[in-house]
Amino acid sequence: MSGETGGMRFKPPGPLAELLGIRAETLGEGEARVGLTLSDDHLNPYGVVHGGVVYSLVDTAMGAALVSRLEPGERCTTLEIKINYLAPATEGDLAAEARLVQRTRRVGVLEARVTGAGGALIALATGTFYIQGGAAG
Repeated sequence: MSGETGGMRFKPPGPLAELLGIRAETLGEGEARVGLTLSDDHLNPYGVVHGGVVYSLVDTAMGAALVSRLEPGERCTTLEIKINYLAPATEGDLAAEARLVQRTRRVGVLEARVTGAGGALIALATGTFYIQGGAAG
C-alpha cells in the first residue's frame, strides 16, 4: 500500500510487514506510525500477542521514520533494538509511533512507543540503525 501522507510518498512496509498485516499510517520528517489489527495468527499459545509481532511493528515504524530522513542513494538497516514489553495485548489494534532522536552520517538512533486498546502502553523501544550509501567517506 503505497500512498501519500503528509505530502511525502512512501513505499509499502515490505513483504514481512504485509504478511503480518502491518499497515503504514503516517510518515513525516523523522516520524512514522504503523498499525496492526490483531488476529489469532498474531497470538502466542497463551492467547497474548507474540513478542516477535510487537518487535516487527517497532522495527517497521523505526525504519520508516529513518527512511523519511535519508538522502537519495542512502538506505538503512537495523543494528539493534532494545524493547521493553510493558503490558499484554490480546485483541484490537496496535500502533507503533517512532521518531528519530539523532542522526549522524552513518547512524540513526530512534525511539518508539507501542499502544493498544484505549491507548494502553504495550511496549517502549530504542533502536540503532546503520545508514549505507550516499556520499562517500
